[in-house]
Amino acid sequence: MQRFSIKVIILIASFSLTGLVLTQLFWVVKAVQLAEKQYDHRVNIAMDEVVEEMVRSNDTALISAKNPYYDDNQKQKLTFFEVIDTVLMARLLEKYIDYHYLDKDYEFAIIKTLDNSVIFSTSPDFDRLTKSKVHKACLSCLWQEEYFHFALYFPSQRKETIVEMSMWLTLSGMFILIVIILFTYIITTIIRQKKLSDMKNDFINNMTHEFKTPISTISLASEVLLHADSESSTERLKKYSRIIFDENQRMRSQVDRVLQIASLEKGDYELKKTEFDLHKVIRETVQNLCFEKCEDRSDIIYHLDAENHILHADRMHLTNVVVNLVDNAIKYSNDKITLNLYSRNQDGGLVFSIEDNGVGISQEAQKHIFDKFYRVPTGNIHTVKGFGLGLYYVKNIIEAHGGHINVRSEVNKGTRFDVFIPLDTPI
Repeated sequence: MQRFSIKVIILIASFSLTGLVLTQLFWVVKAVQLAEKQYDHRVNIAMDEVVEEMVRSNDTALISAKNPYYDDNQKQKLTFFEVIDTVLMARLLEKYIDYHYLDKDYEFAIIKTLDNSVIFSTSPDFDRLTKSKVHKACLSCLWQEEYFHFALYFPSQRKETIVEMSMWLTLSGMFILIVIILFTYIITTIIRQKKLSDMKNDFINNMTHEFKTPISTISLASEVLLHADSESSTERLKKYSRIIFDENQRMRSQVDRVLQIASLEKGDYELKKTEFDLHKVIRETVQNLCFEKCEDRSDIIYHLDAENHILHADRMHLTNVVVNLVDNAIKYSNDKITLNLYSRNQDGGLVFSIEDNGVGISQEAQKHIFDKFYRVPTGNIHTVKGFGLGLYYVKNIIEAHGGHINVRSEVNKGTRFDVFIPLDTPI
């Protein structure tokens, strides 16, 4: 799949997911608002029922026109709180709030409508609460000399509404979260697989290129030997035989490297531990590599200060670790190679470091240099060959010995690898 197609798919999927989440959030808000309106409606019904029952109670006991015990003069002498019995109101409120399944945490008051002054309240701060959401019911049917209204306030109404919808809101939020997590995982997997596919393609191209040269050389040398006559000198035959042998060894080493990585992934390899001098291994490795690749342009400086440098570990694999690190330092160095090699004892182990003056590694590339098939972009440098397996192998071998590796680098200023290996590595 082309990179552009992947970007378009990710963009469309992201836009769709964002739209889905926003739509869901919109309906959640609407559902909460609808639940609050339903709650308000139940409160209004309860208040109306309280007022209606108080009217019936007053008509029956106090101010009914059919009551022979009270005349109009007596009715006019009734005080406000004789007509509007707050004790009765509180009892009726409790009854109808319970009947309509409303929150039992509430405050109520009787307020003069003209100036919003509180005549009676169950809370000393009710005048402050009137700034919040207060439910009101007119009391003119009980007292008409002046206009009063009955106010009811629920401190936890919003909380109560959300609690009633908690299961639905929780499920909705959980499903949204699952969709987002799965979407992120799928997109990350697609990007990772595309990246891995590109690296594998580069690996195949590099391996084809690495094998093409020795195969061509072997083919030419073989052709010369096939056409050799009896007059051909022994030295000439040995020369071309040596070429075939060397190129065959070169191909074999490349195949062995790939097989080593396969063994690492399967866990089929076994460390063959012996005691050896790591300082000696470092010196021999650097000497052999620089003799072959950089003798005329190298400056090797040793700072091997570790007092205890005898390891109980797999010599072959740790030699390959040193080879890979030194070989990278040489390949990615400038015209003049300067290598500093350090060692010291630390925390029951040995730390050896390889520092070069090469092209360096960017901060972004440092996050991936130990990934399989990953190769650091080299800009205009096209002579650097490899499969992108070296540092992956190095990291796995070091960790198999119970150690670890760190990298520090700046672009155009060089790179330093620090490797820690226990003196007696775990089995």
